[in-house]
Amino acid sequence: MTHSDLIAALPLIILAGTGLIILLWDAFEKTPSRTPLYLTVVGAVIAALFAGMNMSSVSTIAFGGLFFNTGFSNFFTVIFCASIILTALLAERYLLEEEVLVGEFCALLLFAATGMVMLGSGADLIVTFLGLETMSISFYVLAGLFRKKTESNEAALKYFLLGAFATGFFLYGIALIYGSLGTLSIVPYHPILNAQPSPSLLLLGLILLIVGFSFKVAAFPFHQWAPDVYEGAPTVVSGYMSTAGKAAAFSALILVLSSIPSNLLSNGAGKIQIIIAGLAACSMLYGNIVAIAQTKIKRMLAYSSTAHAGYLLLGIAALSSIGATGIAIYAAVYLLMQIAAFGIVAMLEKETGTGLELNDYAGLAKKRPWAAFLMSIIMLSLAGIPPFAGFFGKYYLFLAAINSGMTWLAIIGVISSIIASYFYLRIIVLMYFREPIHKEALVTKENNVSYIAIGLASAALIVLGLMPGLLTDAAGYFFK
Repeated sequence: MTHSDLIAALPLIILAGTGLIILLWDAFEKTPSRTPLYLTVVGAVIAALFAGMNMSSVSTIAFGGLFFNTGFSNFFTVIFCASIILTALLAERYLLEEEVLVGEFCALLLFAATGMVMLGSGADLIVTFLGLETMSISFYVLAGLFRKKTESNEAALKYFLLGAFATGFFLYGIALIYGSLGTLSIVPYHPILNAQPSPSLLLLGLILLIVGFSFKVAAFPFHQWAPDVYEGAPTVVSGYMSTAGKAAAFSALILVLSSIPSNLLSNGAGKIQIIIAGLAACSMLYGNIVAIAQTKIKRMLAYSSTAHAGYLLLGIAALSSIGATGIAIYAAVYLLMQIAAFGIVAMLEKETGTGLELNDYAGLAKKRPWAAFLMSIIMLSLAGIPPFAGFFGKYYLFLAAINSGMTWLAIIGVISSIIASYFYLRIIVLMYFREPIHKEALVTKENNVSYIAIGLASAALIVLGLMPGLLTDAAGYFFK
């Protein structure tokens, strides 16, 4: 291992090493404590700092062409670390009250992030596959963390079975791409790519690869697992899976598609663009329309997650650097919105598993005004209403679609955003303009750490919304 290899892999080593340390700590610890959560936060902060220091460095390929060390890969590593920090802070009281082994949760959180870093930094399809499976296996276990609850066990089983099915598509796609190009490298303009490939074989391989990634991001029609898994999994885990997992899959998909010169695809590039655009349009419309009919907030957020996968697919369909930048920006903003939303749901959720109906939020502003205020900020940002950051995140993705000649797709995105406004604003109306339906009050778990984490995320949504130049400057700096 050379010095440059070590620098490139340092965030990965820190995350995986912290996970192993927590496993050992948990094995010898006699009484449960919050120490693993604190170790998780410290490890994620250190990994994010090292990734941040490498953002502006010269782009390199480490480990003999297997691992990227670029501004793009390090930017996504920081996103993954931020998701760990927010999830760990929000899970502090939640896990202890549910009598879950905190050390096991934290280790799985870090191992999942290790797979995410491999996805966002892999320069070879085998590394991409290893990262995908490392992340997925951790998610399967996290979804079933509540062993005594039938819903959690069912969620883990469904996720595992459908995930294994999607893995088959992914591996077969890799095999076809290798058969066409003669290499598994996704380094742009690899020497072997100068050979004459089989366009039809390459196109079919890419389609199967897109199917595998579409499952991981819960895009239509590969979203069937998401509502049941998000509902049955621990609430803080649902927030983690729906944000960091999406960002990791999209970062890998960008790397794969950008590595193949358009001339090698011949007419296939246009076909790939149409396929992705179709997935984006269907995901946006279906996710938002079905979310309207939901009566449980976690299922509503799950279908909303499918719609947001459609928004991110806009950037993929653009097949441009503007689209990649838009995805990176929106992934960061979506992480703040979605994890904070699930964090509030976790605080309001009762130990019996109740408190998850939308009607349970009626009159919340009178009982818990601070929680209602934060939830309102998050819902407005998710709806894409200015001046919150969610609006500008969608704007960059719509702009990428328009610049690529897909104005019709941007129009569908705007229409779907208008549809989404109904169910997001409905929660605000329930909290502020409706009387409680149930006599039993919906009480938040008193947890100052969770309030601080959600408050910081909400403040970031306001600041980034009022000063969107921070996002564009960051994108221009990291992806120059």
